[in-house]
Amino acid sequence: MKKLLLLLALTLLAAGILVLGGCSRRGEDSPSSQVSGAAPSGEGVIRTLYIGRGEDFQQVPHTFEGEPTPDALIAAIAEETGWNLALAEPVTSGKGGMSVLFSKESALFTGFPDPQKEEYAVDGPQDLAFHILDSIQRTLQWNTINPQLGDPANLDVYFAVGGNEPLSWLEWGIELPLEEPYPGSAALQRVE
Repeated sequence: MKKLLLLLALTLLAAGILVLGGCSRRGEDSPSSQVSGAAPSGEGVIRTLYIGRGEDFQQVPHTFEGEPTPDALIAAIAEETGWNLALAEPVTSGKGGMSVLFSKESALFTGFPDPQKEEYAVDGPQDLAFHILDSIQRTLQWNTINPQLGDPANLDVYFAVGGNEPLSWLEWGIELPLEEPYPGSAALQRVE
């Protein structure tokens, strides 16, 4: 019985370590997990949003009233950048990772906000799409997996359109199969 209680205590301790992480501020050289970052009572919970593409991300602290859900993290990216990141349904998560289903009203289909925020201005529709997908992927990964306990890149993120249609841009020769996690813009970008 003592061994069972000790095992339970160690499991709870490990779970607490997974939830507790460090805070990161804009402009730091290396990403740090925001799996926790709870601020003192009454001030909210601080998480880092990763906005950019490839390996070039701005790290933006954002305060949430409570523990943020994946949907809240995506909404915070939309608020910060001005991009319409409307979802068709809430983000789902399971053993295979997280699935994000975009609405046809999102900026992936409707284009740039007008005007664009200067610090998040992008060069064209493909650049916008890659910024959106890479930003959501990195933000979900680094706010879910504590890098001290595992590699955040191990969290697979799947993107699709509401109704479980694959995201595709025929003009760019890009289609994201439903059953494959998003590989990141670097793996998809064509040299033009």
